[in-house]
Amino acid sequence: MGIYITNRILAIIPIFLLATLLTFGLIHMSPVDPAEAYLTAAHIQPTEEILAQKRQEFGLDQPLYIQYLKSVIKISQADFGTSYVSNKPVWDEVSSRMSATIQLALGSILTAIAVSVPVGFLAGLKKGSGIDHLSRFLSFFGASIPSFWFGYLLIIFFSVKLDLFPVEGIGTWKHLVLPSITLALPLIALYTRLLRASVIENLEKPYVLFARTRGLQEKLILGKHVLRMAISPMVTGLGMNLGKLMTGTIIVEAVFSWPGFGRYFIEAIFNRDVPVIQCYVLLAAALFIISNLVVDLIQMYIDPRISSKGITER
Repeated sequence: MGIYITNRILAIIPIFLLATLLTFGLIHMSPVDPAEAYLTAAHIQPTEEILAQKRQEFGLDQPLYIQYLKSVIKISQADFGTSYVSNKPVWDEVSSRMSATIQLALGSILTAIAVSVPVGFLAGLKKGSGIDHLSRFLSFFGASIPSFWFGYLLIIFFSVKLDLFPVEGIGTWKHLVLPSITLALPLIALYTRLLRASVIENLEKPYVLFARTRGLQEKLILGKHVLRMAISPMVTGLGMNLGKLMTGTIIVEAVFSWPGFGRYFIEAIFNRDVPVIQCYVLLAAALFIISNLVVDLIQMYIDPRISSKGITER
């Protein structure tokens, strides 16, 4: 297992380098001139002389491979440059907003797990019952309704009508409730469907019949064996969505005026703040890579039958 973990960690390096290369290439293929974008953000009228000066200052007059190597070296030192708008280091700007996004992502994950695990598990155990119909409704509703529309519905009902939760901002647990529910809705739909299908599948496997013939209690069979095996696809889905949650909170943060990383990225796009956009894309790639590694390790813990060789081949 130690060799597998080492190999997976080492595999992260070329994947991340490929992500930096793609990001670098896309930025330089863009019609937006970074020097012109900087002057526009600084409200300076771009002239040929000033543009040439800024291109030299940013190193844009050097060969592309030199620019890329310098970019990789800076990124390895957590140096993503300076924001064109605030004139502050991008990493300082991002890190100050990252905690709010992490808080929102964790809140939505906990909400999704708290709803989808009991509903999906009971729906799988009692196929065709009322709880099963409820799980199907949640899956259909969560997969169909747009997040921004659902967020506005929550604001109208719980904030405007009932005055139970604040409309926007951050600070108390009440500020976190509505954004977390909004962000968790599609996750609830996915995890409920996955867990229900997995429970139904595992109930028909021979190990359940064997456990029953041995006289084990039904609660022990369902709780220790069926649930543990059935939750494996849900863990995989969680790993695939973790990076998406961290970077995909843009709409929810905009609806609830949540001062997170996603909202900062939207502002950077409108302002053509190239260093911020580059930082966002690379962090998104890193989160996806790391979350998938963590999921593989959790899968090995949940199902001991999965060997390091088996995961590598998969």
